[in-house]
Amino acid sequence: MIRSRRCLLGLACVLITLSWLWYTVIVGLVYPDRKNLREHLVAPKKSNSWGTFVCENVGLCGNWDKGGKKWGEKQALGAREAPNFVLEYMPYVFLHSNEKFMPGDIGEHLMHTTPWLNYTPLTTTHPLLSNLDEYNKFGHIYLTSDDDPANPPEWLRGDHNRPNEPKNGDGEDEDIGMSSAPGIIIWTEKGEGIVDAFYFYFYSFNQGNTVAGWRFGNHVGDWEHTAIRFINGQPTSMFFSEHAGGAAYEFSAVEKMGKRPVSYSARGSHANYATPGPHYYAIPFHLLADHADAGDLWDISKNNYIYHYNLTSDVLTPDLKNINAPIEWFHYEGRWGDRFYPMSDSRQYRVVGQYHYVNGPTGPKDKNMDRIDICQNPGPCIVQPSILNRQEKPVRDIYGNLLLDEDDDDVDVEFYGKDDEQAGARNLWSA
Repeated sequence: MIRSRRCLLGLACVLITLSWLWYTVIVGLVYPDRKNLREHLVAPKKSNSWGTFVCENVGLCGNWDKGGKKWGEKQALGAREAPNFVLEYMPYVFLHSNEKFMPGDIGEHLMHTTPWLNYTPLTTTHPLLSNLDEYNKFGHIYLTSDDDPANPPEWLRGDHNRPNEPKNGDGEDEDIGMSSAPGIIIWTEKGEGIVDAFYFYFYSFNQGNTVAGWRFGNHVGDWEHTAIRFINGQPTSMFFSEHAGGAAYEFSAVEKMGKRPVSYSARGSHANYATPGPHYYAIPFHLLADHADAGDLWDISKNNYIYHYNLTSDVLTPDLKNINAPIEWFHYEGRWGDRFYPMSDSRQYRVVGQYHYVNGPTGPKDKNMDRIDICQNPGPCIVQPSILNRQEKPVRDIYGNLLLDEDDDDVDVEFYGKDDEQAGARNLWSA
């Protein structure tokens, strides 16, 4: 019996080792400096001119109008309003029900990070959204946390940015899903009626996943996104920043609430998926997985900053609805978090080339916004006509109610995505 157990244990160790070797050699070694391709506030709120709510004197709201180009200069750059369809099809994001690291505000993030070069602080002054690009001249800059990520403080966890939950469920809660952390929307024009709209979601910390009790891939700062391609104003395909390069689907295939698509943010890593459930990636035998479900709803239509990006002239312009929003942060070429910790740091460990803490990510400008197809990475882009392993799931409103066809006496519902049983028989608003 003892010998059998030892044999089984030995076999398991061999399989795990081979799995890691397969990932390291075949998929690609994760070098510490390798570029990552995938890469409410408790404060008074006010309604801006287009009806979204923002916080006062914190985060972007205390950072967005300090210096930088003034209104007239930005207007001269050709500021205009985003097409209605960019806003009408703005995705909903479901955070995981056990998410510990909530959405972040990039303005607040800068208040708690300092530019470092070669593990040395350049200054003791915190950068602003309106001057962040000035650090490009120094080289490979890392916005390094002033606090220890191993003991994350409230700002790093984003506790105060948890989206609002419904109060009564009768349709009168106008701020359902509103977070004090704004979504960032950037739209681009590519000719022949093609518009790509990028919906960016920022978090101040990414918690990596575990294998055999070892956690890999923690990093400060986390930029995720979904993207929708419009042709002549109609949505045709959608990209999700999943692990392992992301995935694209025909727009008709993705789950929706009303006409707006739904994205599921994985616990800790915040990778975006088209369906809830476990999502295995990187290594075989299902040893590494993201997990997504319908926890808190984040509705970025309630609080956002909108920009237009001219790919030809490399000019970012704030929308007329938020003309004073800073633009300099977008052109920052460094990392939005700490540099990977050396092995001499007690917080760091490495197993077969995989690190506990890795580099913070680069920003939206580095997400291949001039992509030819909707997929982020170069190479063949497979736009899937249906969600893999999907089962029928009715379109719902934000309260979880079925949306019926008013022209038909019977229930007539379009179906997308996985069914409620596979999603854990969820109630959209269960605790």
